Parts: sequence; C-alpha cells; structure tokens
Amino acid sequence: MTSVRYNPPQQMIFRTRLLVTAAALVFLLHGLLSGAQAANWEQPVGALATQIASLAGPGPVQLVVRNRSSLSPDQIPPIQTLLEQDLRAFGVIAGGSDSPTMIRVTLSENLRGGLWVAEVQEGTEARVTMLPVKLDVAAAPPRGPILTLQRTILITEPDPVLDAQMFPTGGEQRLVVLEPTQIVVYARSATPLTPVGTTAAVATAAWTREQTFPIPNIAASPRDMRGQVVAGQDEIFDAYLPGMLCRGSNDGPRIAVQCADSDDPWPVTKTQKAFYDSARDYFMGVLAPGLGMRLTPFYAAAEVPRAGGSATLLNNVDGSAVLIENNLTEPVNGANDWGSDLTTIHSACGSGTQVLVSGSGAAAASDSLRAYELPGREAIPVSAPMQVPGTVTAIWPASGGNNATVVVHKPGSVGNSDKYEVWSVAASCN
Repeated sequence: MTSVRYNPPQQMIFRTRLLVTAAALVFLLHGLLSGAQAANWEQPVGALATQIASLAGPGPVQLVVRNRSSLSPDQIPPIQTLLEQDLRAFGVIAGGSDSPTMIRVTLSENLRGGLWVAEVQEGTEARVTMLPVKLDVAAAPPRGPILTLQRTILITEPDPVLDAQMFPTGGEQRLVVLEPTQIVVYARSATPLTPVGTTAAVATAAWTREQTFPIPNIAASPRDMRGQVVAGQDEIFDAYLPGMLCRGSNDGPRIAVQCADSDDPWPVTKTQKAFYDSARDYFMGVLAPGLGMRLTPFYAAAEVPRAGGSATLLNNVDGSAVLIENNLTEPVNGANDWGSDLTTIHSACGSGTQVLVSGSGAAAASDSLRAYELPGREAIPVSAPMQVPGTVTAIWPASGGNNATVVVHKPGSVGNSDKYEVWSVAASCN
C-alpha cells in the first residue's frame, strides 16, 4: 500500500498563525502610517470641504482629485479619503457617477507653498474656490523643473521680423519670414538644424534666400508693428498684418504672394479669432466666434486643455492674465511677472501642454522665457527661466504645436547695427 505524505497538523497550524500575525502587523503598520498622514491634512481638508460644500450643496457628486504638487503619490489617498468623509458630513456624497455635479480638486503649489483648487461644475456653470496650504516639505522634497527649454536659431536678419513659419512646398521645406515691408521665402539647404540644450545652435547656413515679395504700404501702422503667419486653408500660408492680408500659393516650383486690404480677424487659437486694432499693437477684445461676454483688450491668447474641453488664456493689456472657461472669466494667479507674449507648446512632459511666456524670471538687463502649466487657476512654473540676450518681440505657435517661433531683438554694439534672431523653441523632459 502506498503511503500518503502530509504536513503534520502542528506545523500547518503554526505556519497559519505566523502568516495571520504577519498580515496583522503589516495592516496595523499601514494603518498607523495612513493615520499619521491623514492627521497632517485634517485641518486643510476640512477647510476645503467647507468651501466646496458652500458651492455644491448637498447631494451626489462626481469627485476627481489630481496631484500637481510635490506631494508623493502615497499621500493622495488619505487626503481624498478625508475629503470624502468631510464632504459627507455636509451631505455631499462622492461617487455619484451619474450626477450632473462634477467636483475637480487639483493639489498644486506655487512659490509660497501649496494651493488646492476646487472647481465645482453643474452643467455649463462652474464655480472655483482656492485654499493656500502649508506643505510638509520633510515628507516630500520640492520638485525641480520637469522640463528644459531648448532653442535653435533659424535665421538672423538685419531688419525687424514679425513672424516666421516653415511649410513644405514642392517637395522642399521652406521658411516664410514676415517683415513689416516684405515677405522673404527661404529654401532649406543640406545643413541640418541641431538644437543643443539651452545653448543656441546657429543654423543660419541651413536656409538660402530664394524669393522676396514687397508688401504695399500700410496706411495706419502702429509703432510696435505685429504680424502673424499661419497655414492657409486653400493656400500655403496666410500672413496677417495691420489692415492687410497676404496669401501665399504654389506657382510651380516657387511661391506666388498676393496682398490686399483686410479687416478679417486674426487666428489666436485653434478655435478662436480676434480683431486686431490696426492703430495699436493689441487685440480689441472681440473674438469670433464670440464667448458671450465683454473682454478687455489683450496682447496674446492660447488654448489650455481641460477635462472634456478647453479654456482660453488671455494676456491682457493691463498686465493681468485670465482664463475663460464655461462662460466665466477668472484671474490667473502667479502671472504677475509675465511679459506681453505667450503661446502653448506640446511635449511629452508633465500634462503634455505648457504655456511659453516671455518676461518671466529673474532677468537683469535682458528678457527671458519660461514654461508654465495651469492645472487650475494657478500658473505653476515647470522650467527654469531661459535668459534671452535681448528683447522678445514676438512669440507665435509653430506648425504642429510642438514648438514655438520666438523673435529676439538684439541691440547692436558701438559700430554694429541691431539684429533680429528667429528661434525655434521646444521642451525636453528632465
């Protein structure tokens, strides 16, 4: 008869008890840690829950908590658990997947510490509340910049440059440069463009001047003239100037350009156009299509992605920055040192979309560039300031959206004339 081998009952009982004891210790330790973490956030979470409840009112809600701060990922679940418990005390029940009320909480921070932003959305109406929070820096060290700005010099010109964009035409890559009195078309040579970190790679030899088109005199041009080049619908490009529109089309292997008087609005985002004040250097605050509200004059606009849609960022003439979302206009915090030019760039870093702004950062005798993210109403710097050896006179989105065209005015030294450099600026992840 074959004998059957088995573990002695005493040994099996001992191992079972050992496993149960170990699991209990792990559970207890995890509970103690979670309880300690939660205790650190009871006061700020309670304050935020009170503010949210005053906006939302009792009932089921959808709750989303996002971390855009230096808090470590393991600190977020205790914060969310506390928030759900505190909201429940006010009759606000998280977890209603079919509820028309959406609450988005963004844990962000600025130079002064943490900033928790709650957006309560009910249909097309959105209300926002913010709470400054003292972060526990010992628990989580501050994050450094998540990306580095890279620049490549495309061309250097003796005359002012308003914008420059690259377009594929006739099987070749061409660079269309818009100046106040002419449009210059360059063809790419065999020399490659090579960005080198934050040090500009001089790539002037990569382009050869091919065609020049004089622009008719503009009757009422502002002192600080602006212009923009964008891809055309039926043409290669459209060039917008104060009171004038020039269109570039294929003419065999070359390009033909025609200009005419025009009061058409300029494209300022992918979905919005704005009317430009031909006697000034800014947009009048009239958008097409309109947003159903009166806007103040602004220098630049950008589209900022949001869950289920987008918001419009405006850099106003009075020095303020605002976000327009769900028919509401809210000020942007952390934009006090912004210059007049901005646009969005796309990258593989952070949220995937950053706002490139001029004039931000500690620039002494020169200008600077810096990238920001806007998870809520707070502008959070995500790059170190890039010093600019001169003045940024224009920032426009480049075709494709992964980089931006930046025009820099470099004053000449004694015996040398001024120069205008055209940069292509992109982001690389740290």
